[in-house]
Amino acid sequence: MTVPPAAPGLPTVQVAVASAVLAAGVQAILAASGLHGPPAGEADVLIVDDAWLADPDALGGHPALVALGSGVWAALLPDLSAGGWAALGADATPAELLAGVLGAAAGLAVLPPALLPSPAPEAPADDLHEDDPAGAPGDVTLTPRERDVLALLAEGLSNKRAARDLGVSESTVKFHVQALYSKLGVQSRAGAVARGISLGLVSV
Repeated sequence: MTVPPAAPGLPTVQVAVASAVLAAGVQAILAASGLHGPPAGEADVLIVDDAWLADPDALGGHPALVALGSGVWAALLPDLSAGGWAALGADATPAELLAGVLGAAAGLAVLPPALLPSPAPEAPADDLHEDDPAGAPGDVTLTPRERDVLALLAEGLSNKRAARDLGVSESTVKFHVQALYSKLGVQSRAGAVARGISLGLVSV
């Protein structure tokens, strides 16, 4: 079968999901939007499903990954993808799928609202201390390096890649990530990015 050429400026996409029904549906959505597979070689974006959870390391190093299914992908993809990634539910809407593919191809990290952790509740005003700038709503103070790390998290980079980009050790990046979790009141990378976006500390 001849693979239609990708529209100019759009990424090429390969669908590697176990379910034939899901694969057909995904292919139809992509084709309707002008997204096709590569005529030869590796696609810009690879779409996978939970069948790959048996051996996720086999996906390591792909330029961009989009996973459909379990929310556990959100924790795995930053270390598996060489670039952007998207973790979507198996019931992702066509709009979510296209946003995931285009976002991953652009080097971004994409999560649907349902997979984003709820922001930590704000402390009551009576509990805020005047000498605690991180305690006031919308007034979280980050160091320049913490802002750099948060920006790289928003791009979907793993700790190892962030360390390489910043010219520091991976343990140093982990230290800054934990500091971000503490200051932003979150417990995950996705939560840190979502909280950073809501506070205007980072944009995607």
